[in-house]
Amino acid sequence: MARRPAPPDSEVEKRLANRLDRQAILSRDDGPQFIAVIDEHVLRRSDEVFRKVVEEQIEHLLAAAERPNMSVHILPDEIAMHVGLTGPFILARGADGNWVGNLENQLGGIVVDRDADIATLLSRWESVRNEALPRRQSIELMKEVVKSWT
Repeated sequence: MARRPAPPDSEVEKRLANRLDRQAILSRDDGPQFIAVIDEHVLRRSDEVFRKVVEEQIEHLLAAAERPNMSVHILPDEIAMHVGLTGPFILARGADGNWVGNLENQLGGIVVDRDADIATLLSRWESVRNEALPRRQSIELMKEVVKSWT
């Protein structure tokens, strides 16, 4: 969360608290279904300085992937070209059944709720998800990455 120029410590603490509050929703007994697709390169992109931090993050992903309402899927490196390379996005379905999207960029996020835009994002989601490894294989790959560092 710290970046250049660095925000005040109070702002970093506030952002961290907000992120942890949002994350806590996923670990409730009645938590929503959460599915993430992560590029394998992200797991392996670390130099010695940050290796411990990335290892802890992968361990956190592994713990999350074991929860019944959460799935983490890895998009293997051999899938060189896919629509997910155009940028990250989030899709969420509300209690009313309607979808909403969020496109993330360097300046923040853009909320997407137009039907045509949602249809495009859903199609892209299916394309990326179809290229990703199944849940169990993804878990094994994450374990292999962590083990390769020790």
